[in-house]
Amino acid sequence: MLALCADGAQGRYLPYGKNSVMPVRSGLEKIWRGFPKAVPDFGVEIIEMIPGEENTIVVQALLGGTMPADVAGLVKKGEVGRIAHAYIIRYNRDGKISRLDCYWDNTAINAIKASAL
Repeated sequence: MLALCADGAQGRYLPYGKNSVMPVRSGLEKIWRGFPKAVPDFGVEIIEMIPGEENTIVVQALLGGTMPADVAGLVKKGEVGRIAHAYIIRYNRDGKISRLDCYWDNTAINAIKASAL
């Protein structure tokens, strides 16, 4: 994913707060590297890509794998589960991601994160 991002790319994971904008490198990158540690068979399934105006695309994806903890109402520990994510991605003139905003069900992610501690 980092290879797709421009130098200086910014991102926001909205469940972390409306002011959670951070650099992709050294910011979001740390979050991304944690997923395979918490969910060793972590994977992403793209459900839909919706072109927006000019340099924008919206992506719906399911992220997950074998869950290390129960996620209430979604999946039990040891079962394969996927958590829906929505991304608003903006590209620069070179086709690299310059901004990535992400939305998801934070309750599910927190259950997984807590199990990795």
